Amino acid sequence: MNNLERFKNYSIAFIVVFILFIIASMLFNISNITKKQHKLVLEHAKNAFEKDLMFRKWVAMHGGVYVFPTEKTPPNPYLKHIKDRDLITTDGKILTLMNPAYTLRELMENFSGMYGEKGHITSLKLLNPNNKADKWETKVLKNFDKKLYTQYHEIYNYKNKEHLRYMRALETKQDCLKCHSHQGYKVGDVRGGVSITIPMKKYNDDGAIEKKYIIIMHIVIILIVLIIGTIIYEKIANSIKNELELDKEIKRKEEILNRQSKMASLGEMIGNIAHQWRQPLSVISTGASGLKIQNEIGTLSDEMLNHSVDVIIKNANYLSQTIDDFQDFVKVDKKQISFNLLENINKNLGILKGSLKTHDINIILECKDDIDIKGYPNELTQVFINIINNAKDALKENNIENSYIFILAKKVNDEVVIKIKDNANGIPKDILDKIFEPYFTTKHKSQGTGLGLYMTYNIIVESMHGKIDVLNVSYEFENEQYIGAEFQITLPTNI
Repeated sequence: MNNLERFKNYSIAFIVVFILFIIASMLFNISNITKKQHKLVLEHAKNAFEKDLMFRKWVAMHGGVYVFPTEKTPPNPYLKHIKDRDLITTDGKILTLMNPAYTLRELMENFSGMYGEKGHITSLKLLNPNNKADKWETKVLKNFDKKLYTQYHEIYNYKNKEHLRYMRALETKQDCLKCHSHQGYKVGDVRGGVSITIPMKKYNDDGAIEKKYIIIMHIVIILIVLIIGTIIYEKIANSIKNELELDKEIKRKEEILNRQSKMASLGEMIGNIAHQWRQPLSVISTGASGLKIQNEIGTLSDEMLNHSVDVIIKNANYLSQTIDDFQDFVKVDKKQISFNLLENINKNLGILKGSLKTHDINIILECKDDIDIKGYPNELTQVFINIINNAKDALKENNIENSYIFILAKKVNDEVVIKIKDNANGIPKDILDKIFEPYFTTKHKSQGTGLGLYMTYNIIVESMHGKIDVLNVSYEFENEQYIGAEFQITLPTNI
């Protein structure tokens, strides 16, 4: 997955999470509005109850109020037991007593609040049947008697519309005994309750408006973020696309450099093959000529024929093996494989054997046969050939009499450390930090491209995920002091 696809997936995930977050926020706010409306209507009911209760207390405090009887307020037949229920004024007019319950019922029946709230005073032990409790009130009054609670509210469909119903218990006070002592009540007893019924329509309508604004606000937030996010996404995506195009161009150029380096290495290989083929071809030619001459002069024996054919076959096989090694080198590694390091090094030295022998360069190899690496063996072959060819050229250029190239490989924990050094007096300090740069070379243009060590660096670092360093070292070998360049390669055993 490239960076653009990864960025696209992250952007989609962010948008999904953001939208879910906004939806959750919207639902949370809508829920809070519903709770707020329920809380408001409950407070409204409680305030209405308190208002009615205060009115009732005022009437009770005065022992009731006397009014002129009318058709709507006739003398209360349920107060006959009170001797001064009816009075005559000095001018002969009749007044009748309205007890607290009577006055409160009149108030509740004839006047409702601005939200259509209605009150109802009721009891399970009635003086006036008109105050009879309905089913819901009966349930609540029974729970009052059981002392489960002293107030209760519920929102439900009442008379086919959603209402809040609130009810609070009425305790018997001393003022209440004037009218209710004959029912057996004592001070502190629950005598009944007052219910407040409020339609939810107005509150639901107000809440719906708030919810509408909340929904619109969250939709606007989503749209704004999506618009801004789209603009930002396009800019970042275009930037990533440009980077990907640049990376493709860089990789294309690296492939060109790799091919150029490979061609340069092929040139070296052809020279190595020429060196390696001279002697076997000479042996084959000499053997075949000898057989022909001896056959012509009649001195060819079976023993001589067999020996000469064996020599020719041996050298032909050697030439064939050289071709196989060359073919392996030019193959492109497409996948990592596990391979033995010592076998790989010996194979590389076999390829370079003829050239090294021609220039009298001695190879000192120290490597155990139990070191295995997972990677690209042909690319590692190119690394060895590039470094050894550079060492060979330096030894030849400096006219070193006893020329050596040392190869030391050892396993350290989960890494393999390979050191390749020569005795060509080292690399000048002013160019030591430049030798891995592309096209940098100290050779004449006809002798080098400056790509060998650059590709060596890329193979080790990019392909095999290792490290490569170079430094000048002084050391002793067979009681002689030498100075030379040392390449140190560190590779993981498993990548």
